[in-house]
Amino acid sequence: MRRSILPLPAVWLLVVAGCLLWPTTARAQTVPGWTTRQFTLERLDADRVRMTREVEVEGDPSSPNAGQKFFADEMEWNTRTGELTASGNVVFSSADSRIAADRVVFNTRTRTGTFYSASGMASLGAAGQRSQAMFGSLDPDVYFYGETIEKLDVDKYRIRRGGFTTCVQPTPRWEMVSSSATIDLDDYAALRQVVLRVKDVPLFYLPALYVPLQKDGRATGILMPTYGRSTYRGLSISNGFFWALNRSQDLTVMHDWFTSRGHGVGAEYRYISGPAAQGNFRAYWLNERTRTLQTITGPVEEPGRRSYMLISNLVQPLPGGLRATARVDYFSDVSAQQLYNNNLYQMAFSNRSIGGGLSGSWGPLSASGAFQRTESFYSSTSSFVSGQAPNVQLSYTGQRLGRLPLYLSAVTDAGRVLYQQKSGTSVSDLSMGRIDIRPSIRFPLSSLPYLSANATATYRVTYFSQSLDTTTGVQIPDPVTRKYFDLRTDLIGPIFMRVYSPRNALADRLKHVVEPSVSLQRITFIPEQRRIPTAASSEFIIGGVTRVTYGLANRVLIRKAAAPAAGVDPAAVSSTSSAPRELLSVGVTQSYYTDKAASVYDNAYGFSTFYRKASPFSTIAFNARSALSTTSSITARAEYDPRAESAKLVGVGLNGTIQSSIADITAGWSRQVFGGVALAGTLTSSHYLQQATTVRLLGGQLRGTASFNYDISRSTLLNQRYIASYSAQCCSVGFEYQSFNFPGIDPRFLIPQDRRFNFTFTLAGLGTFSNFFGTFGGQSF
Repeated sequence: MRRSILPLPAVWLLVVAGCLLWPTTARAQTVPGWTTRQFTLERLDADRVRMTREVEVEGDPSSPNAGQKFFADEMEWNTRTGELTASGNVVFSSADSRIAADRVVFNTRTRTGTFYSASGMASLGAAGQRSQAMFGSLDPDVYFYGETIEKLDVDKYRIRRGGFTTCVQPTPRWEMVSSSATIDLDDYAALRQVVLRVKDVPLFYLPALYVPLQKDGRATGILMPTYGRSTYRGLSISNGFFWALNRSQDLTVMHDWFTSRGHGVGAEYRYISGPAAQGNFRAYWLNERTRTLQTITGPVEEPGRRSYMLISNLVQPLPGGLRATARVDYFSDVSAQQLYNNNLYQMAFSNRSIGGGLSGSWGPLSASGAFQRTESFYSSTSSFVSGQAPNVQLSYTGQRLGRLPLYLSAVTDAGRVLYQQKSGTSVSDLSMGRIDIRPSIRFPLSSLPYLSANATATYRVTYFSQSLDTTTGVQIPDPVTRKYFDLRTDLIGPIFMRVYSPRNALADRLKHVVEPSVSLQRITFIPEQRRIPTAASSEFIIGGVTRVTYGLANRVLIRKAAAPAAGVDPAAVSSTSSAPRELLSVGVTQSYYTDKAASVYDNAYGFSTFYRKASPFSTIAFNARSALSTTSSITARAEYDPRAESAKLVGVGLNGTIQSSIADITAGWSRQVFGGVALAGTLTSSHYLQQATTVRLLGGQLRGTASFNYDISRSTLLNQRYIASYSAQCCSVGFEYQSFNFPGIDPRFLIPQDRRFNFTFTLAGLGTFSNFFGTFGGQSF
């Protein structure tokens, strides 16, 4: 058989072609610490080498260059100084960054250099992971480009005539273009001559911009603005600047501009100096100009005014087991508080308060000193002041007297009680001093597990610096002392219970408990009853009265074993491994009084207190609560008056909550009859409905909140509020709409209605804020 043999010249041609086409590998002694692959390698002198044609350079894993890679068409390298020059399809990559350029001059020892006509990307690391919802399923990266990109340090770059974004779309949703930008991935991005482009459309220009990028999410910089519109305030824009003083302190400065009213400036300082030591201080100054306001009664020329708000909260532990607290919630103008606040409760019930205290406990002994002044406004010219200025309290609790089955407790407090009624320029001051001493002894009557019985005897002595005139009922500066015994016996049981084992989808074990209860209380005769002042003391105690309270409670408790882990036999999982849960509780109570006057002041029956005619029997109170699951609950309370002439159901309230991974829902309904007494003009009852729902979709990227408060008695939708936010791959946007309809019969509201709309947006890694009046429900995106 003949075999084909190539001619000798052809063999030599194949060998030469293989040498030219197959890449060579430079040894470590050629470029120390690097592994190179290229088609040609040329040594220019003792220190310089030139590599051409698909050059690949990678740092050796055991060298400081590990993780760095270079790709280029041509590269010249000084092995002594570490300087290299590369051109043609240049790519530099490291563990968390990648830059592509036409040409680069780089020093491999200092890891710095300049890339020309370049673009790149770098990971935001932990700073991006905290805002992962903005990036979807993509990695949190920042993308940048420029005529030149200088790598100044490991994570620091300078861009000239370029921009950056965190979007990966062909046309980014947003990008910031600047003449010069310095980006430190662990700290900040400082830009000059900045233009923000949204979908390649210029949105606004700034001569300079400082963008925070710190890993801990608390970096100094300008916050994204919030835009809004209101019937009363007109167009508005809110800006903020955040200053991270250090890891435990920060300062936020805010400015609000309102086209119809003026502007406001505020600041918030926060600190944490220890596990239980922290403080928050907020101040706001509002400057309003003159304008014509359409009020409930018609157009009114509202003059310009200046007002301020102070809000602070301080908690500070001290040596010796002491703890200091302080709280300030103060405003200088109640009208501004009502017209600017976004919280319906704070608008309708405007209170300002100043308080502080010092407390400590040492075993059974505790002591506290406090100052509290609260002023509640009925209108812009009338208010009510209450509080303690100051008050000192000492208490001694629960100590057994030797071997006797008796337990001693004592409480003593002394101070000045504030009580002032203000109307225009007139002030009615009924404040007075008070000293109260209450020693008591408790005697357990039963040690049986199914029966709880305790007897308590309390002797109370109260000194008032002022008293009532028995003839006129006017408070006069004549002291009086009140003395009486409070004797009480509480009995719960006998308790009946039965345990079932249904082992169904609801429960493995179920316990039904029936608890009857009886309470007998006797308050002895008070000789100075008619002289005791009740306004400032807020105490309505009737002497010579015996009260009997009786009730019955039914409780159903269940225990359901947790779902077994993967690979675990369900039979091996015990139902006792989960905590019992109260599925249903239903109770009914009523009280009997030997003196029917005491029924009007019994705070245990909240719907009927002060509004019901005196009767030997209280209303019948029904209470129920249910938790069908660990994430849902419902509570109900009703009071029924069988002796009422008309409306026997004097009050009812129903509240429920549902929580899940995608939604939180709360709702409430209440109705109260004032016992024939007309309040706020002609109303004889209050009837309200409220709800709030928050929905989270697409893994938290889409969020929405809807809430309203409806006054059924007046057929008025008091407030409705809608908040929606969407976080895309690199940005988010938030909207808020809120409307108020104020009842015309209430003089506290100066305008009949107000419509408010707010809008904000954020860029990935940058935060927004809520202004002092609670836009977006006080939340930030």
